Amino acid sequence: MKRFDRLILCTILIGITVIALYTGYGFMQAEDSGDKAYRIEVNRITREISDGREPGELKLDEYTYVRRVAWLEWDAAPEALTGFFDGTGVQNHAEYTVKPIFHGEEPAGYLRLEYGPGPSRSPLLLLTVILLSAVLVAVTGLLLYIRGQIIKPFHTIEELPYALSRGNLTQGMKESKSRFFGKFIWGLNLLRETLDRQKQTNLRLEKDRQTLIASLSHELKTPVAAIKLYSSALADGLYDNEDKRRASASLIGQKAGQIENMISSIISASVSSLQEAEVHVTEFYLKDWTRRVVEHYKERLALLKIHFDVAVPEDKLLLGDPEKLLEVMDNLLENAIKYGDGSLIRISFREEDYRQLIIIENAGEPVPVNELPHIFASFWRGSNSAGKQGNGLGLFICRQLLRKMDGDIYAEAYGEGMRFVLVVRY
Repeated sequence: MKRFDRLILCTILIGITVIALYTGYGFMQAEDSGDKAYRIEVNRITREISDGREPGELKLDEYTYVRRVAWLEWDAAPEALTGFFDGTGVQNHAEYTVKPIFHGEEPAGYLRLEYGPGPSRSPLLLLTVILLSAVLVAVTGLLLYIRGQIIKPFHTIEELPYALSRGNLTQGMKESKSRFFGKFIWGLNLLRETLDRQKQTNLRLEKDRQTLIASLSHELKTPVAAIKLYSSALADGLYDNEDKRRASASLIGQKAGQIENMISSIISASVSSLQEAEVHVTEFYLKDWTRRVVEHYKERLALLKIHFDVAVPEDKLLLGDPEKLLEVMDNLLENAIKYGDGSLIRISFREEDYRQLIIIENAGEPVPVNELPHIFASFWRGSNSAGKQGNGLGLFICRQLLRKMDGDIYAEAYGEGMRFVLVVRY
C-alpha cells in the first residue's frame, strides 16, 4: 500500500513538473516567434520604401505587427531629427524602430515604424495546459480508484488464506460491496464455514470411531469369558453326558464366530485413514473377473437358497485394481445377503458414456429414499440395520476404493429392492 501511495505522489509531482515546463516553454516560444515576425515585417517595409514606394502608399492593414509609419527627410533640421529618434508623436508609448532609407547609393531619409504584439497565442497555450491538467487529474483519480477499490480490499483479504491454511477457521471477514472483491470475500467466507463444518464433522467421526473401537473391545470380554467357562468345564469333565459336551462345544464355536466378527470390525474401524489405501490400477478382463466372483459366491448362495443370476458380459479390458474391485463386490454381496429377503441377487452389465457399469441388485425392502444420500458416509447405518451386525464402513470403503480407480458407485431404490451401480473405466 505504501509503495502504491508513493507511486501516486510521484505521478502528481511529475505531472505538475511537466505542465510547468511546458507552460514556460510555450511562453518563450511565443515571445521568440513574435519577435521574429515583427522583424520580418519591418524589413519588408524598409525594402519596399528603399525600392521607391512612398510611405503613404503602404497598406498597413496587411501587416500584423507594424501599426504606423513616419517619414523624415534626410536633411531635416537637427531638432526635428532628435525628436524623431526620441519618439515624438509615437502613440501610447508603442515600441518603434528607425531605419535609414537609401535610394541607390544616396540617402533619402529615415523611416520610423511603430509595432505592437501580434495575435496572442495564450488561448491555445491555456487550452493545452488545461488538457494536460485534466489528464493529470484523470490519471490521479484512476490511481486513487485502484487504490480504494482493488489494492486496499486485497490487502484486507490477503491474510485470510494463510489463516485458513493454519487451521484458523474462526476468523471471518466483513463482507464488502466492492464490485471486484465482494463475491470473492463472500466465497472465502463460505469456504471458511465449509472447512469449519468439515473439521467438526471429522472430529465427530474420529470420536465415533474411537468410541466404536472401545465399545467393540469391551464387548470382546463377554464371549471370551464364555469360551473360557465352557472350555474349563469340558477340560474338568463337569458334563456327565455327551449331549451337554456337544452343546458346550457348539457354544464355544458360536462365541468364537462372534469374536471373529468383532475383530474384523475393530480392524476396519482402526484404519487411520482410508484415503491412504493403496490401489494398483492395471488392465484386466471383465469376463475373468466376473468368473472369480461367481466361483466365490455360487456355492454359498446355493446353500442359502438364494437365486444368483449373473449375466454373461462381453470379454473386454477394463482399467482398475481387480483385487480391490473384488473387495468392493464382497461388501455389496454381503450386504445383499444380510439386508435382502433371500430370494434373488442379480449381476448385470451395460455401457454408458464410455464407462463400464456393473449393476448389483437384490430383492427385499429398499433403503428409504430420504436415507439414500447418507448410505456412503462412514459409520452411518440405515433404519433397516436394526438387530444386524455392522459398523457402517462397508459402503464408505467401496466408494473410496472406486474413486481411487477413477470410478464411482451409486445406489438406487426401486419397488422390489436395492440396486448398486459400479462405474469402471475402460
